[in-house]
Amino acid sequence: MATPYEFAKSIIDLPNILLEFSDDPKTQMDLIFPLCNYQVSIVPTSAPLGQSENNLIKATSAICRRAALTGLCKAIANWQADSWDEVLDVRAKVSKLFNNEILIATDDKNMQTVNALRTLRAKVLECLMNAAGSVPHLRTVTRTATLPALQLAQQLYADGNRASELIKRVKPVHPAFMPTEIEVLSS
Repeated sequence: MATPYEFAKSIIDLPNILLEFSDDPKTQMDLIFPLCNYQVSIVPTSAPLGQSENNLIKATSAICRRAALTGLCKAIANWQADSWDEVLDVRAKVSKLFNNEILIATDDKNMQTVNALRTLRAKVLECLMNAAGSVPHLRTVTRTATLPALQLAQQLYADGNRASELIKRVKPVHPAFMPTEIEVLSS
């Protein structure tokens, strides 16, 4: 049987193990985001043993979520966004996760954790806003007819080499038939 320290350490190590599955920070973020929302259901009870069990369950889920948040922060630190809109989307998700966790820690009257989470949230959101300043916005382009990706890249960017970027973003049925309405980078 594991000691409480070994149990907590194994929970804390899980996000780091997930980070090792991929070198791509976007993939790492996709793996860790669900862990940040980990919730448990507590059955209310007035029995002392049941209350202790509920406290243990709540504490374990808090460790899981907070460890996942730290892993998410590590992935974000290495992430290069494709567009300004993508940064804002991630920023909104991360802000919501931190706000929820801060509320949970506040309800538990754990002010040291609240202050640590607030500090970490501020740093991560600042990092994301710095990243947003250097990437282009998305814009919607509408054409009257389908065009090949190569021709569309040449028209939009005066660079046919960016056809692969369009194909990756749009995921058309075939690169020779790009949809008539697509979202592309502004520059």
